[in-house]
Amino acid sequence: MPRPTFRKKVNNDVNSSISKFSNEKISVGDIRKTQLITTFGVGSIVDFKDDTVIIASTDDWDYNPNDTEEVEKRKIFNENLSVITDAEYFLMPRTTQSTNSFSKGKNIASYIFPEKLHCSRCGNLYDFRELDVKDRHRCPQCKNNLNASRFIVVCAHGHMDDFPYDWWVHSGKPCPSGVKSPRIKMVNIYNRTDIDSLRLECTACKTTRSMVQAFSDDALADFPCTCKHPHFKDPYARVQYGCHDKMRARLRSASGVYFPITKTALLIPPWSKKVVNCIQKNYSILKNVEEDKLVFTIRQVIHDQNITDDEIMRSWKAVKISMEQKRKRSELSVYEDEYSILSKNENENEDNFSSYTATIPQKYKSYFEQIAVVDRLTVTQAFTGFTRIIRNEANSVAISQYPKPWLPAVELTGEGIFIRFNKDKIAEWRNAHSSRYKRMKKAMEDSKFINESFSETYVMLHTFAHLFIREISNVCGYSAASIREKIYSEIDDKNEIKMCGVLIYVSSSDSDSSLGGLISVADDEDMFERIMDRMLERASWCSGDPLCISATKQGYKNLNYAACHDCTLLPETSCECFNCFLDRASIVGLPDNPDLGFFK
Repeated sequence: MPRPTFRKKVNNDVNSSISKFSNEKISVGDIRKTQLITTFGVGSIVDFKDDTVIIASTDDWDYNPNDTEEVEKRKIFNENLSVITDAEYFLMPRTTQSTNSFSKGKNIASYIFPEKLHCSRCGNLYDFRELDVKDRHRCPQCKNNLNASRFIVVCAHGHMDDFPYDWWVHSGKPCPSGVKSPRIKMVNIYNRTDIDSLRLECTACKTTRSMVQAFSDDALADFPCTCKHPHFKDPYARVQYGCHDKMRARLRSASGVYFPITKTALLIPPWSKKVVNCIQKNYSILKNVEEDKLVFTIRQVIHDQNITDDEIMRSWKAVKISMEQKRKRSELSVYEDEYSILSKNENENEDNFSSYTATIPQKYKSYFEQIAVVDRLTVTQAFTGFTRIIRNEANSVAISQYPKPWLPAVELTGEGIFIRFNKDKIAEWRNAHSSRYKRMKKAMEDSKFINESFSETYVMLHTFAHLFIREISNVCGYSAASIREKIYSEIDDKNEIKMCGVLIYVSSSDSDSSLGGLISVADDEDMFERIMDRMLERASWCSGDPLCISATKQGYKNLNYAACHDCTLLPETSCECFNCFLDRASIVGLPDNPDLGFFK
């Protein structure tokens, strides 16, 4: 339950309108723990019923003076995710109930932001420190309800602050009245609601200025970046690093204000074994145990008398090597490990991972090499940072003011379908149509939104996953927003295909994602064939055609071809790549070139 802290701000200026402050903490609302790792993660602005806040950094997540064991219970270990992120372990948010997907954050810190509040009746703007905490929602002048300011300023390096109303009204100059912090009013002329009619007025000198020009790229070119990170306890903790980027005015709810960065990895053998996971959690203690007592000690910890001594020692050695020789690997290498496990034709049955091979419909045997049912799946999703303005991980903002050996994460369980494509069929398609995606590659490089797995094969596999999710959601009982994708695509240095598969899965922090909906589809050969037939039939037509199917500049930074909300796009919770690198024509072809489609 986020609790905003009213940060102190001492101001001795007698001309300033800011005269009060408070450090009282109050409860403002509830957030599910899965939302704290994605949509409403650290650094995001959240509108609750009465207050608008920014979720604070994770600096106190691993500290609980009342219950030290509580922190240990929230630890998660995932070897593959650790080598991607360089985190020693992961930590779940504090919740009121640890077993329910609707568990709510408990004592998650937040701060009031924007700090400027607006009265829609009299138009006055207030700093929240001017107000009494218990009466913070009432305008001191007209007693109308106060709302958070609609406008903020951000820069591409992740800095964010309130819109400089005083600076904007006076064009960067001091108020002629001599008042250092004069009262500013914001009103819509003629009671209109558009930005064109919105004007600011200084009540001290009566200067007015429209807000409409504030949203141009260079409107605030002369306003220096404040280097403020409002999600830190000390918002100016990193001001010494400076920032030469220009700030831009944005609506606080605009999509470009916050782009969360998450990483996911499957818990696969041997790391999916219960004994391995238990050793990882207790490694700091077990490493000090004498070798001749190690097996007995581990058996007492895991409370399992059926496991053999040999398996315990193999698990111990695997964890010891991992802990002592831990080195960061690329995300692609982890995808290769997952792909290798998923591609096994024999059945896998571990504590946190189970899969078996299903039958491929005769009609599609030339396109697919394998369909695997993953009936027990564990996914760890970690929150690594966020960006503002642009989706570029190079500009990722730190989520804690001080370095931490861990990252916030949640562990999700569920089920999935893994589809491995025919390499020869894909190679034939690539050789014929690779030139089509040169412009998309150039757009990716220009946008700086780099996808290391990008290739024409990735575009085709990614598009297939989107179309398949849209179709299967009508049958399996899950909404499209709850189904997710992982694309396994890699072309090696010899221009040969190493990976070509997709994992379609559903996961949550409780059993709601293990109802068998995806499993029933993959187990039923006839149903799978009907879904494929309907998917291709729907994909061949879009209400946006012929404009959609012939387009080569759609989506974010023109990174899509034939893909729009009517035919291909998914909720962003489902897509691993922000609905980019999609082309419906790669699946069904063009009206004048049907051979372009993989399933021609």
